[in-house]
Amino acid sequence: MNKDKNGKVILFPRVKERLVEEGLEALQAKRYEEALYFFSEAEQLGERRFSVQLSIAVCHYELGNFHEAERRLRVLLQENEGNMDLLQMYLSILMQTHRYEQAETVIRDALRHHPLPASLRENLLNLFRFVQKMNKRPLPPAEQAKVQRLLESSDITEHMHVIRQLEKEDIVPVLPQLKQYLVNETNSPIVKTMLLRLLTLKKIDDVVIVEKFGKRIEVTPALLNEQAETAFAAELLERLEHCLASENPGLYDVAAEIWLRYTYVLYPFSPEPAASKAWMAALHFVACQFQGVPAAMEKIAARYGVSGEEIAPLCDKLCEIENFSYF
Repeated sequence: MNKDKNGKVILFPRVKERLVEEGLEALQAKRYEEALYFFSEAEQLGERRFSVQLSIAVCHYELGNFHEAERRLRVLLQENEGNMDLLQMYLSILMQTHRYEQAETVIRDALRHHPLPASLRENLLNLFRFVQKMNKRPLPPAEQAKVQRLLESSDITEHMHVIRQLEKEDIVPVLPQLKQYLVNETNSPIVKTMLLRLLTLKKIDDVVIVEKFGKRIEVTPALLNEQAETAFAAELLERLEHCLASENPGLYDVAAEIWLRYTYVLYPFSPEPAASKAWMAALHFVACQFQGVPAAMEKIAARYGVSGEEIAPLCDKLCEIENFSYF
């Protein structure tokens, strides 16, 4: 590509076509990573043909990127409802990732709303019976015991032990129980954070509901980026370090520990309101209380350009979580 005198990008002739050709050649040779590169470049240049979109999904599937492959196939299937090849490819991904509930829904919809060849209808019916059995199957005794320990124990150390064990196992069979734990308002918000991290680690791309402190949020664990979700918290800590660390390193360390614990327990929610100066003042004041350092709320608030009225509720929030978050 090149640029004209006004700085506008000018594409060389047939750039998209060449990229697609290179992609198809790599795909036929089973060089899936290379093929994905060419197809993705073509897509960025505006290539939207069905064949290219399908090829990108195939590349992701062959490279083990099942979430992205499933997402793309789902979109293609919505745009091409009667395409049975797409349907079968989509179902194969759902089966490979043990998403039997979703597979059951997709098959039921296909059987009800689309005219199907007799052989395909019979295959889908057999698959439908299978996924129904998988959805109704009891948990293996070992997994039942682990989830039971998670649900019944109030010991954070025990929770951490169980979740570490689940990290090494297929959690799909216990996913309904884990989802139920996340949405139950009486369960520990600390354990909910641990579980959400587990689901993210396992790249679970089902939508889950998380209830914490009277608020609900729907998230897809596979799409969560903890670094991005906690960007405000990290930025605030950096600003607090500039203000407090050189003056009193010990006090800053306490404030940082309080803040990290608070944002961990709150995750995936963000601290509200997102006013850095008020939160910095609140952390400074609460850290003084924890250290037994005499401090006046109004004086500390004024140092950060806010009022005591602004930081009082924030101090209450920090102290509320501190009362039960040690682990």
